Amino acid sequence: MGKLCLILAIHNHQPVGNFDSVLEEAYQKSYLPFLRTVKKYPEIKLALHYSGNLLLWLKNKHRDFFDSLRALTENGRIEILSGGFYEPILPAISDDDKIGQIKRLNDFIKKEFGCTPKGIWLAERVWEPSLPRHIHAADIEYLPVDDYHFKLTGLADKDLHGYFLTEDEGYEVKIFPGSERLRYLIPFKDVDKVISYLRSVFEDSSLVTRQDAQRPHSSLICMADDGEKFGLWPGTYEHVYPNGWLNRFFSALNENSDWLQTITFSEYTSKNPPTGRIYLPTASYREMGEWALFYPASEDYEDTFNTLKKLFGDEKAQDIMKGGFWKNFLSKYPESNHIHKRMFQISKKVHKAVKRLKSGVRSKKSEVKKITSHASRLTPHELLDELYQGQCNDAYWHGIFGGLYLPHLRSSLYTHLLKAEALSEQVLGLTHYSEKDDIDKDGYRDIFLSTQHLSLFLTEKGGSLYELSYKDKAVNIMDTLSRRHEHYHKKLLESHTHNSALSSSKTATIHEICAVKEKDIANSLIFDTYRKSSLIDHFIPKDTTIEIFKENNYQESGSFIETPYNMRLKNRKASFDVELSKTANVSGLPITVKKSVSIKKVKPEMNITYNVNPVRKLGCGFLSNEVNPIAADRANIFKNTKFCIEFNLSLLGSPMVEIISSGVSNKQWSINSTKEEKGLRLFTLNDKHIHMSVTFEFNKPITLWQFPIETVSSSESGVEKVYQGTTFIIFPDFEEKPFSFMVTLKNYNLN
Repeated sequence: MGKLCLILAIHNHQPVGNFDSVLEEAYQKSYLPFLRTVKKYPEIKLALHYSGNLLLWLKNKHRDFFDSLRALTENGRIEILSGGFYEPILPAISDDDKIGQIKRLNDFIKKEFGCTPKGIWLAERVWEPSLPRHIHAADIEYLPVDDYHFKLTGLADKDLHGYFLTEDEGYEVKIFPGSERLRYLIPFKDVDKVISYLRSVFEDSSLVTRQDAQRPHSSLICMADDGEKFGLWPGTYEHVYPNGWLNRFFSALNENSDWLQTITFSEYTSKNPPTGRIYLPTASYREMGEWALFYPASEDYEDTFNTLKKLFGDEKAQDIMKGGFWKNFLSKYPESNHIHKRMFQISKKVHKAVKRLKSGVRSKKSEVKKITSHASRLTPHELLDELYQGQCNDAYWHGIFGGLYLPHLRSSLYTHLLKAEALSEQVLGLTHYSEKDDIDKDGYRDIFLSTQHLSLFLTEKGGSLYELSYKDKAVNIMDTLSRRHEHYHKKLLESHTHNSALSSSKTATIHEICAVKEKDIANSLIFDTYRKSSLIDHFIPKDTTIEIFKENNYQESGSFIETPYNMRLKNRKASFDVELSKTANVSGLPITVKKSVSIKKVKPEMNITYNVNPVRKLGCGFLSNEVNPIAADRANIFKNTKFCIEFNLSLLGSPMVEIISSGVSNKQWSINSTKEEKGLRLFTLNDKHIHMSVTFEFNKPITLWQFPIETVSSSESGVEKVYQGTTFIIFPDFEEKPFSFMVTLKNYNLN
């Protein structure tokens, strides 16, 4: 009777843009002690995956670790898996980028470790049926996904003791089912329980093999999961290393070698035929499906799942429950969708620029002088590298890890994408241009403007400004995030209501942990009913206070937010001018909001002018206030209502930005404070970290409200408050002439 083959596939990754201190902690608590332990057990074989950016960091910071990894690879102890170099969700990027990212990591592994990878790690196990074509084109033969993918086709555990073939348009790839049960056992349960489960799998699979003489292969079970759970996840370091779990586990594998052996993907496929052919549906791992659900379904999922487990048991409940689809994170979070659609927009420019660089064709004569010396020395590899870094998956979604909710990860995506865009524009000789389309695919027309210094993204939805990026610093100063319901808020509120603490076992899997990092954090739960963008037009009751507004506990008197505006673009010699207008009722009376946004083509400044006036209603139509101004209507409208303009700003998510005002008296305060200032004619945000400033200058004194946007969101270490940006509410005066102001971005001189 043959042995049960066990593939342990360990995936190690840190997001692009993560803090160096976080990477160092992961190295000291997880990556280093894990490899040291592996070296002590020469009989153990593993498949290891490190994302390309993590490999680069390890090579630069810990060369001895890198060399140890190479030595283990050379003697056949470890199989190195490839994947997208910067860990993108493959179905979320273009076909060229899918293949390009994988081939880049293939080449790196071949150069640094002397082997040609034949397997990949699929980021977040996000599978779509068309992937075999692209995986095959990248010279890859096999990959693990979760057994959940297979069970969606009707297969059961007893059917999954091998690997399968799948194909698309005749391009085949081998796929291995990774055991969810093992993911929850290793390393969180006693070693005896893990071995007992493996023994039951061995006995069941041996029985099936004896009954089916047509199945000559050795039975297989695969555990494919994150390496960070071996030391970095909460409570796991003491459990796995000082308390000896990993040593006991590897020793137990050796002690049971008469019926159990560790093996690599390449070794198993070389000795065993496939179990059969399968076509998997679009899927990820089961927990991802839960997180991708819209609210309130995401809130109900766990309750329903627990009820089904009581009725039918864990395995049957898992088979019954069906979650959502990864790409719907782009629907749940418009901020993520914006980055994603800008990434696709930029990818097209990058590949066009790469094609020009590879062809050796210079720009047209009229464009040559516009190309910087940097762009003239640029290589396709460098240009693609910026794009690829902007495709790192972590900040495009959110489950129980920080992801999208971590400002430094979002800003990193913008930094690399904006650099890729600026370099592409230089190669292509583009200094200023515009695009008009539904760029972010939300059903509303958008206008994208690119000048020498700025990139802007305006939409007819609410007449809003979604992006204002400063090319000199590669930063989007409107990279904020709205406060939304999340599935774990229910637990938070329940514990707060019953005055009980959230707790969990120190060695529980991260999917089971719900810890809090601040006492009474449930009191900070505030939910927005609209996206926190800029140029948002409000008509609010006059008795609304800043606290009421901050908590979103007021009622709009008009219907201007996130409703369609008329939008028109004028391309002038020195500027782009966008006109936005809308007529709607305010307190039962019609009013027209007209605003114009003028962007200088050679200066990093934006001029905004507002006209807000009532409209006379005659018969079935409206007569413009310019023909018949009605002072009485104006007085009636603003008797109990006030108009204000909302801006939401974030400079790399830093709460350390200082604000300085100029006017009757100069004042200074922090960007993350809550305050009201009257009589302001000018205020400036100074970021000393990136040496950048943003100045607002008004044609008449305004009242300013300011308060921080703070989300209550989950990360690996627990639920915490995270500063996402600051809301600025501008109250203008329209009595004498149109209200206007200028926004200027510039490099900040520390001297």
